[in-house]
Amino acid sequence: MKSRNSASNQLEMSQNAGVVLQYGEFWAREPQNLKRLKEQPLRKVRGIYALYNGTMPVYFGEGKLHSRLRQHDKNRLKRHYWDHFSWFEIKNKLYRKEIESLLLRILPFYARSLNRQSGHFESSTSILPKGKNAVKLRIPKYGTGRKRSKSSRRHKL
Repeated sequence: MKSRNSASNQLEMSQNAGVVLQYGEFWAREPQNLKRLKEQPLRKVRGIYALYNGTMPVYFGEGKLHSRLRQHDKNRLKRHYWDHFSWFEIKNKLYRKEIESLLLRILPFYARSLNRQSGHFESSTSILPKGKNAVKLRIPKYGTGRKRSKSSRRHKL
């Protein structure tokens, strides 16, 4: 009876688990951090990762984290443009693809400058807007600007 309860508890825990099972944020691109992903508990982790140049994301990817990050580290073109990385374990392959595509489509091109693709949603429909004219925006003034006396402000209003 005890083993039956523990099995049902594990099933409940797996059903209640979120999309991201474990993660590492903003790890420095150092040999010991890349080797840590190669060690046994993390070796087979699949998910989404981001490469950063300083604090700016420059690449988003999906797959087996250890091998993909090792490829980027050895890539003669990309290796000069990133110094940190973040990774997120996501078991469901469909979720991985969809989240990667969502990130690639939401972020502007300069926040993912090393990605060549923009992401593709597997089974979704694009709905086009009716109007194409954007609302005219006012540009905010930065800084304190010119100080005026109370009397000159009253006359302007």
